Amino acid sequence: MSNTGGVIPADTGPAPDADQPPRRAVRVLVGIGINPDSQRLLQTAFRLAQGLGGELLALHIQPPGNPTRLYRANLERHLQQARDLGAHVEVISGHDIATTLVHYGRIHQVTHLVVGQSDVSRWHEVTRGSIVNRLLRLIQQQQAGIDLYVVTSSGLA
Repeated sequence: MSNTGGVIPADTGPAPDADQPPRRAVRVLVGIGINPDSQRLLQTAFRLAQGLGGELLALHIQPPGNPTRLYRANLERHLQQARDLGAHVEVISGHDIATTLVHYGRIHQVTHLVVGQSDVSRWHEVTRGSIVNRLLRLIQQQQAGIDLYVVTSSGLA
């Protein structure tokens, strides 16, 4: 038996990550709205994607009905900014923002989801619910494997 000084030769034994599943590519999805906070939210998601060496996706979920001219103008400005940052941009229709984001995230193998949280009253949360809480619940229930990042409006100021 040779003396290797307690060092295991590199060609023996399993690789350090042999029992680990292969790593997924980093894909950061940001939910884009029409309010001014969307610009800052997009910048935050862009920095996250860059820092993690991942791809940036931007999604706007358009509610039913005909959007106004102002709505379309604000949306196009934010979507153009996303394109300028190299994001893959999509606009889809949806009634339920949380369900639509998680569904899209699963289909597109998203690893990180960045959303904004506006300052809403406790009464609004109780009567209408919190999108952030619904997102957390859906991600956990569906074992979607998505990390959720919430940027508060104070963080967007």
